[in-house]
Amino acid sequence: MSSATEPLHGTTVVEFGNLIAAPYAAMLLADLGARVIKVEPPSGDLSRQFGPFIKGESALFMALNRGKESLAIDTKDWLSKRILDNLVRKADVLIHNLRHGAMERLGLGYDRATEMNPRLIYATVAAFGAEGPYADRAGVDVIFQGESGMISITGEPKDGARKTATTIGDYVAGTNTALAVSAALAERTRTARRIDVSLRDGLLAVQSGWNAIGLATGTQPDRTGTASPFLAPNRVFEAADGPFTLAIVSDRHFELLADALERSDLLEDFPTNELRMANRDSLERKLGRLFRQEPLDHWVQLFEAAGLPVGRVLTLEKALNDPQARHNEMLFEVEHPVAGKVRTTGSPIRFDGSPARAELVPATLGQHTSALLSELGLDDETISTMIEQGTAVVS
Repeated sequence: MSSATEPLHGTTVVEFGNLIAAPYAAMLLADLGARVIKVEPPSGDLSRQFGPFIKGESALFMALNRGKESLAIDTKDWLSKRILDNLVRKADVLIHNLRHGAMERLGLGYDRATEMNPRLIYATVAAFGAEGPYADRAGVDVIFQGESGMISITGEPKDGARKTATTIGDYVAGTNTALAVSAALAERTRTARRIDVSLRDGLLAVQSGWNAIGLATGTQPDRTGTASPFLAPNRVFEAADGPFTLAIVSDRHFELLADALERSDLLEDFPTNELRMANRDSLERKLGRLFRQEPLDHWVQLFEAAGLPVGRVLTLEKALNDPQARHNEMLFEVEHPVAGKVRTTGSPIRFDGSPARAELVPATLGQHTSALLSELGLDDETISTMIEQGTAVVS
């Protein structure tokens, strides 16, 4: 539930989401104050089945579904269909990432949904797009990374194909969807809007720099591992006791680096980024030999004092618990009704000095079913019958 001071207070979002992309989009909107009603089948969102589990509750599901009410009903049941119609009539936004044609089979495709609710913002998160030659193809993140070209540019030069560790396509698509929905809400025309977000297109868009290299040269860019394809030195280096990142993004930066290292010969040999890129292997070998002579703290402190971009390579636990992340409240604890105290990732968005954060903890399957059915006009006897018949699930 949102407070009146939050940007999307008073906005109702209905989510037909599974796994990551649409649930993440809806969670971002919940963090901004929207009321989000998540419609789940009696078996629940598929991510509820993925471990690790905390007292039987999926850590992945809880990470993607704070701030939502769970309505668990059999969408094939005739009464459930009427309930969903009423829910859509009252909504401001509908978000889904179900397979192509699934919403039409539910009777809630764009045409019918906006006929029932002419003000509805209808957002489809699809693998390759809601329309077009690939519209009915199934897809998950590794497919999008492969077919966007991302895998072809990821990894060290001599590696085989590599993907990014996180399912980046899902999170980019979720962010794009939340952005598009927010823009449509800001427009306030009170007429229907159709939003289509493609997971693969999102990956094509976020690698624009790499695309520019390929389009300009007419060739496939070489993989550069942790190094930048535009700047040198700009990569992960090894100190005597561990890795660190160093990013030189201008000739002035390189002058500061040479001064800090007391190595004027580096500046004489590699005065411009063009020369540094042309001779990157030689430059990085020289720096690598030097950096392995001293511990990590030595280099981080030296380069920070020189005003250079430098950083440690942190584990996930250390990254979430470092002083700045703590200050920004990027790790916080919620009290889940089943799992108990659960640590989770916060929102990167802040309003007026406070993090955007939904008040509701991640829901157990069907936690709000009875209350929502009652709100939608069903009497207690009908609700009890649905529960007994298994067309509605409560927890």
